[in-house]
Amino acid sequence: MREYRPIAERRHQLIEAGLTLAERNGVASLTVRGVASEAGVSLGLVSYCFGSKEELIMAMATRIVQELAEHSDLGPAGDPESDGIDVVLRQALTGMWQQVERTPGRQLLTYEITTLSLRDSGLGDVAKRQYATTAEAAAEVLRQAAQAAGVTWTRELDHVAGLVVMAIDGATLRWLVDHDSEAALARLGDIADLLTTMTV
Repeated sequence: MREYRPIAERRHQLIEAGLTLAERNGVASLTVRGVASEAGVSLGLVSYCFGSKEELIMAMATRIVQELAEHSDLGPAGDPESDGIDVVLRQALTGMWQQVERTPGRQLLTYEITTLSLRDSGLGDVAKRQYATTAEAAAEVLRQAAQAAGVTWTRELDHVAGLVVMAIDGATLRWLVDHDSEAALARLGDIADLLTTMTV
């Protein structure tokens, strides 16, 4: 008899199986049957946990975003006099970047998911939802950063989050090509400096 697990645990198991398969063979080759085989579960269980392949791929994209946000560790609330917003932002970006370097295969998947969604009408609006999820995560990190540093954003938080997503997106793609971590961190440091000018 198959061991019972709560659905949340099963979903996590299937997301990880999907990510493992996609890292190995690419998102385009991902199938529900393949995920079931990788996870060692029935095809029916995958269909029960995820209503469609689109839903599974979106869950995979969301997990990658969550991992980056979890590693944008701001630590305890800073002292505004010693830990200005520039310090807090650099800390968050450095933590996030360390996760990028640890998981290059997963980062590549984010671009594969985007382009596949744009080309495959069967994947609906996965790309839009993927970027919306990323922007929401960035906005939350920025909100916490401002609170930790005791400052206020002078621009709409959604606008600032969009700028951050654009910068990280570009920096990650460039790094996947040239693996120049020093240059990537320098560019992200410049982004932190730019963001600092948008606070009071």
